[in-house]
Amino acid sequence: MEDQKFHVKVVGILFDPKKRMLLVGKNFGDEKYSFLEGDLEYDEELDKTLKKITKEKTGYKVHNLGAVYAENMLRNKEKLKIHFLCEATEGKEKPGKNVQELVWIKPSKVEEKLGISLPTRLKEYLIGLE
Repeated sequence: MEDQKFHVKVVGILFDPKKRMLLVGKNFGDEKYSFLEGDLEYDEELDKTLKKITKEKTGYKVHNLGAVYAENMLRNKEKLKIHFLCEATEGKEKPGKNVQELVWIKPSKVEEKLGISLPTRLKEYLIGLE
């Protein structure tokens, strides 16, 4: 049997509990917005990678509130995406690494802004934040 490897994507869903809004970004060269994500390297810890990616892309230090959804994409793209809800604890908003623009949106508008259909459980969870 051939050795198979897969990639893990760490996805930060930045939530402002006072305003009940989510932060999404648009990378340079992309037409659509997305959640803030990056690759988990073999020797990295999930929490540290999540915080590093979020800081690099938004300017915010975050508190990881926990994993809220895992998306199995191993069949078609050989990756597992783990979505974490995060709250900004300090810092100043600034588009960073490969990010052209950041925008806060209502959870009920996330599919419209991202231009995709989210998995039902993730969509219901996010709408519940509103």
